This record gives sequence, structure tokens and C-alpha cells, in this order.
Amino acid sequence: MSISSEILTKAIGHKIKDLYGRDFGFVIHVYTEIDGTVTGVEVSQGNKFSTIEPSMLKMEGDTLIVLPDWKAEALRLLTLIEKIRKRQKALEELFNKQEIPKSSYDDMKRKLDSELLKLREDQSKLKAKLKTRLNDIEDQLAQLDKASISLKMSYIASEIPEGSYKSSIEILRQAKDSYTLERDDIKKTLDKLDSADKESMDIKSPTTIASPSTSQPSSPEPPKSEIPLPIPVKVINTL
Repeated sequence: MSISSEILTKAIGHKIKDLYGRDFGFVIHVYTEIDGTVTGVEVSQGNKFSTIEPSMLKMEGDTLIVLPDWKAEALRLLTLIEKIRKRQKALEELFNKQEIPKSSYDDMKRKLDSELLKLREDQSKLKAKLKTRLNDIEDQLAQLDKASISLKMSYIASEIPEGSYKSSIEILRQAKDSYTLERDDIKKTLDKLDSADKESMDIKSPTTIASPSTSQPSSPEPPKSEIPLPIPVKVINTL
């Protein structure tokens, strides 16, 4: 469900977060058409400015949340793949019930297969992107663990004051929690994409029923022989 321009306009000047609780930036402006349709949201991230697509935004309570670009793309692909599968199933049902001619079936099946092939290509690119992001997150988590260990050692050795330690260790903890959430979300998304990739639609042709005029008469069984078979006799020697 898209967010109205009125709600987004109220967010101008306010901080927004990403899906994993990290500060993302500030809303600077909302681009709209004359009819109120939102076409983009201008966001500042330090000295960097970017326009966010409306599909990458959602509301959680009173907080405006920005979805990662990979998350928005994954949701789009999974939704479209499921839509095509439902149409394939509907087409298969109509075809098997002989409610549409073979020519129409072939044409519609070809179009659906073509659309699905394009989505498969986008899906492969997204999976490669997710695996790269997953590696980056693992590197960040390793760096956070290294920094946490070093910070704790310095605190125990009385090299830094308690206030500074608590502030720093909390920042590291929040960062680790956020990266862990994103890592787990990416793994779940990869599983969903793999599942969608493995599912295959088996479009079955309807069973052809032969008409009486074209049916071939069954071959008559050969007549059974009327000559009786000899009865076997076993001779027992009683001598």
C-alpha cells in the first residue's frame, strides 16, 4: 500500500530509519504530480542527496522506514513470479477442460513463459547482488567483533574511562544487531528466491478423446479351438 503525499509531507525535516533500525537520513522534499501521486522522496545522508522511490518506503507506526533496494526488488520479483504462476495454473485448468482452443493456449503460454524468463534473469542478478551484500555484512560483523574485543581490553586495563566505554560499546552493539538482522533477512530472501526458482509449472495438455468416427475397432479375439485338449495320463507301476 502506497503512502499518501500528506503523510510524507509531514515527514519533511524529520529523520528516517532503514528497515534494521539504523539512521538513514532526513526527508528534504516530496515530489508529487498534480493529482497528488508521489513520484519520489528527496533524502539527505550527510553531504549526499538521493531520490527514493515510493515503493521503497513504508510506515511503521509513526516512523517512516526505508527499505533496502534489494528488499524492494525481491518483493517485486516474488510478487510477479507468483502472479505468473497463478495465471499458468488458470491457463492449464482452462486448457484441460477444453474451454479454450489449442492456438489460444499456445499463444498465451508462450507469452507467460517469456515473461517468466525475463523475471528469471532479474532474479539471477538479484541473487548475485544479495550474496555480495552478505559477504560485506560478514566482513562488517567481523570488524565489529574485533573492535568490541579491543575496546573491552582497553577498559579492563583502565586505559579508557567508564563513560566512554559504555557509549562506544553501545554503538557497537546496536551496529551488530542491525547487521545481524539484515544478514538473517538476506538469507531468508535467498531461500525464498531459491524456492521460487525450483518450483516448475508442468502445463499438461488435455487428454484427447477420440471421436466415434475416428476410433479404430478393437481386433476380435481369435476363436478358441473347439478340439478338446488331451488329458494327461500318468502310469503307475504296481509290480
